[in-house]
Amino acid sequence: MALVRVLVCLFVCNRIVTGSNSKSLKDFSRTEQLALIEQKIGNSPPNFNDDFATKVECQLAIDSFDSINEVDMDFTVSIMLHLSWLDARFTVWTSGNEDIVLEFDSKRLDNIWTPDLFFPNEKKAFIHQVFMPNKMLRVYSGGKVSYTVRLSLTLSCPMDLRNYPFDKQVCRIEMESFSYNEDNIILEWAGMEKPGNESHPGLVNVTQRVEIPVEISDNIEMNQFRVVEKHTLKTLNERRGAGNHSLLQAEFHLVRDIGYYLVQMYIPSMLIVMLSWISFWLNVNAVPGRISLGVLTVLTMTQQSSTVNATLPRVSYTKAIDIWMSSCLVFVFAALIEFAVANVLARKDSNKGFSFKKMFLLPTLSEKRKKRKGSGVLVDDKGLMRLDPEMDPTLVQKHRELSGLLHAMYLDVACRFLFPICFGIFNLVYWTIYTSDRFDSIV
Repeated sequence: MALVRVLVCLFVCNRIVTGSNSKSLKDFSRTEQLALIEQKIGNSPPNFNDDFATKVECQLAIDSFDSINEVDMDFTVSIMLHLSWLDARFTVWTSGNEDIVLEFDSKRLDNIWTPDLFFPNEKKAFIHQVFMPNKMLRVYSGGKVSYTVRLSLTLSCPMDLRNYPFDKQVCRIEMESFSYNEDNIILEWAGMEKPGNESHPGLVNVTQRVEIPVEISDNIEMNQFRVVEKHTLKTLNERRGAGNHSLLQAEFHLVRDIGYYLVQMYIPSMLIVMLSWISFWLNVNAVPGRISLGVLTVLTMTQQSSTVNATLPRVSYTKAIDIWMSSCLVFVFAALIEFAVANVLARKDSNKGFSFKKMFLLPTLSEKRKKRKGSGVLVDDKGLMRLDPEMDPTLVQKHRELSGLLHAMYLDVACRFLFPICFGIFNLVYWTIYTSDRFDSIV
């Protein structure tokens, strides 16, 4: 194949020297045209031997945001990258042919110079290969060159999860010239109207206008995020011993949709907290029921908090979801502690004072009966407490006023209102802080 290519080039050059009075490419077949250009242009930059740099205009067309991963802090995107520049070497062959368009497929691109761009924040990338490498170069009249390639990139995206799941992330696509510094290659975002021969003497005036330097497809749908803003930046990256290299950045401001988190996290945790309040409406003597309810809600909240954190990176700061889950756990744990306090108050009459010595003594059955009788409270076969009818009525009334059982009941009644009010205040403060910050960031 190499020998055939050399023979074709020699044949074409011989025709130019001996039998052709014009350098127009129309005098040759398309195969001869491409072979001639490959022979004459080569792999060197357009203005490599000149004292000015080649300006390469870039345009990104975002086909899809495939995934955004909080654990690995990266995102995957499919793009169509369009590059265009002016090459004075093509004017020799395209002058006088205003309608000429030469197309170089992926097999011929190895013989033509293309910008050697790379992505500094890239983790993984590949060019689509079905059915052949998705890249193409076109040469237009006047020396305008257009290069298009379809890529899938996995790029690093450092995330701040302090407001998760009310967070707003900024992810970037960075492009930089690898081999050539700003003296040879200058990258610019497309979209500004410029005369084509501004820094390329001898070129025909070519005016290019691309409306949007970064275009996002209307068909993009992401599971959790939506793009609210996009910005383009141009800067220089100084490399040690290699000078300043042109660097382009495309920023995407992503806002997380909280619909999934409302259904799967916030509403269930609210219901668990409300479920713990049922304990306040049960009888103080319903010990098994109240203990089971309190322990169940505490364990459920602990499990839900663990499930949430399992899908997130182990960061050292506190997230918004951590504040919510921890607060809900405090509420259900406080409901369990409230029952313990109410139970102690209900048994206050049977505990004549407290001492550490009694912690290790087991009272006898007769002592239990004596304590119950002395307190003016009898316990029937069903375990229900009733007042001793042999007591004096005035003592009975005083006992009712000072009974620990009444204090426990008062505590339950107070908690029926106190817990919902405190939880409502917490919700008001929590949602006001995070949703207002979220709306301010969007605006």
